[in-house]
Amino acid sequence: MQKFFINLFILLLSLVLGYGSYAYLSGKYLYMGIFFAGIIFGIFLMMLKLNSKNDKIISYKRELEKESVSSDEAEAKVKVLESKIKVLEKALENALNK
Repeated sequence: MQKFFINLFILLLSLVLGYGSYAYLSGKYLYMGIFFAGIIFGIFLMMLKLNSKNDKIISYKRELEKESVSSDEAEAKVKVLESKIKVLEKALENALNK
């Protein structure tokens, strides 16, 4: 939510600066105001892109963690089954030898 408000603030700042420069300034100050409004708008666009990339990376990390947990669970189940098989083989050998 904090990212949303930061992005909204940067967008509004660039729009206000651009409009204010266009409406109230003239000459080189007009061009400087529009230039800085463009820079701030570019920062806004790049923050949107970075936020979306970071969200994708975080979701991918969560997916990998889920896969690693499920693979650990599967390995544990295999080990339990192998130990049960060994116990049953020993019990069968003891039963056959008696």
